Parts: sequence; structure tokens; C-alpha cells
Amino acid sequence: MTDARHSLPDRIGSLLSSLTAQERRAALYLRDHYPVAGLDPLARLARASGVSSQTVLRLTAKLGFESYREMQDHLRAEVSAERTSPLGRWVTRQEPEPNADWLGNFGGQVAQNVQAAFSLVVRDDFEAAAKALSDRKRAALAIGGRFTQSLARTIVRHLEIVRGGIEEVGSISATWPDRLIDVDRRSIILAYDIRRYQQDVVRFCEIASQQGAMVILFTDSRAAPACRFANIVFVAPTDAPGAWDSLCALSALTEALIARVTELEGGGTTERLGRLESIRERLLGSRTE
Repeated sequence: MTDARHSLPDRIGSLLSSLTAQERRAALYLRDHYPVAGLDPLARLARASGVSSQTVLRLTAKLGFESYREMQDHLRAEVSAERTSPLGRWVTRQEPEPNADWLGNFGGQVAQNVQAAFSLVVRDDFEAAAKALSDRKRAALAIGGRFTQSLARTIVRHLEIVRGGIEEVGSISATWPDRLIDVDRRSIILAYDIRRYQQDVVRFCEIASQQGAMVILFTDSRAAPACRFANIVFVAPTDAPGAWDSLCALSALTEALIARVTELEGGGTTERLGRLESIRERLLGSRTE
């Protein structure tokens, strides 16, 4: 029995540290060439990743599938689900039982999303992202889509206090070239993009990556188009009852990263907060005069 909530790349990410060298090689190939590689015949995948067919079968079992065919069926289903619109989800929804606790069920789903998101985080990736963001010498930009722009704004509002040197790209794409012109290998891009993925956000990540920036992506699947240009990917389920996706798990990951960056800043944050409070007092005082 498989857990349909977790995509194949998500499962791979949670297992990498426990795989043998050959299994890890096959797993990384499968992840980096998602979804096409997993739909190839078994022998072709083994040959392309440089391992034996038996290694692929062992990996398949560790990923929670009883056979290679079951893994492919799961893969086809999750790729199809990526293209589901809010309208489609609403039309195909199941009506709740008359006496069902709708609010409790909603809260339970959101809680599961948060728990799943944290279980899928590669700890080394999380620490690498936090360490990079704690370096004040590295300029950072945050960008989001139609609904996820609020998450980009949240991390900017916090980190501009903690470390400075971070800006929100904003929703007017005509101004984006002005942001990209100074992006280089010292830059960090924090990007948020969930289904149905925005091509302008994906393109922003692509150009930033080409200019050498470190791209940290928050998304709902490793099949997201922007994953091709990201150095670090954080995946959070967005499933929720009804037509709309839930951003709670992505928000929780964002808050965790903010908290970790603040810790790594240490004394620098304390000194910065003291200066900030002093400026606020002066500014508010001038307003009352």
C-alpha cells in the first residue's frame, strides 16, 4: 500500500541518507529526470542511471512500492494531479457526510500537511539555506506567485529586520529586469511557486540561476518547473478539502527558516534589533511633536 500524498521526488528526498551508493545514484537520476525517467522501461532506467536492474528494484521497494509497475502507475497519477485546477477539484470533490465535522477534518488535513512537509526536508539543505541567508554579505530577493507572494513578503519583512539586504521582487513583472541586473553568484533568490505554476516566476529563477545566484525554492512538488533551476528545494503538501490549496505547510517551513536564520545571526541580530528600537522611538517621537 502506498501513500498517495507524497510524490516520488519527495519520497526520494526523505530516503537519500539511508540508501546504498548505487541506490542513491539511481534515486538521484530518477529525481533529477522526473517524471520522464520513471516512465521509462526498467532496463532503460537502470542503463541510463548506470546501475543494475536489481538495484532499481531494490530502490523501488524502499520507496514503498511492491513493483516497478506500481511505481509507474503512482507516477502517472501524481503527474496528472499536478494539472488539476481549483475548478476541477471543486467539480470532482466528494460531498462530506451530513454529520461530518467539516472544520475538524479541514484542520486535520492542514496538520498532516505541516507534518509531512517537515518530514520531507533534507536537513543538510535546510542548514545550508539558513547559513547562506545568515551571511549579510549576500544580497537576497524574494519572489512569489499570485497567491504565494504573501509568503515572499513575510520572509522579507522578518529578514530585513534580522539581516537586512533583502528585498521583495514585487508583482509587477515589468520591473523584474531592474532586480535581475545586479544578481550574481553572491545573490540568493527565495522563490515561491505552486500549481498552477507561473511561467514568469519560473523564468525569473532560470535567469537568476544562469547569472550564478543560489535559488531556494518553496513549492508543492519536485515536479514543479522551477525545480530545474533551484539549488535547494523545500516541498510542502497543499492539499485541503474544497477547491483551494492550503499554504499553511509552506508558511510553517518559511517560519522555521526565519527562526533558524535568526539563531545563526546570534549577537548580530540582538545589536540590530536594539538599533531598530532606537530608530522607532526617534521616528514615533518626531511624529508626535
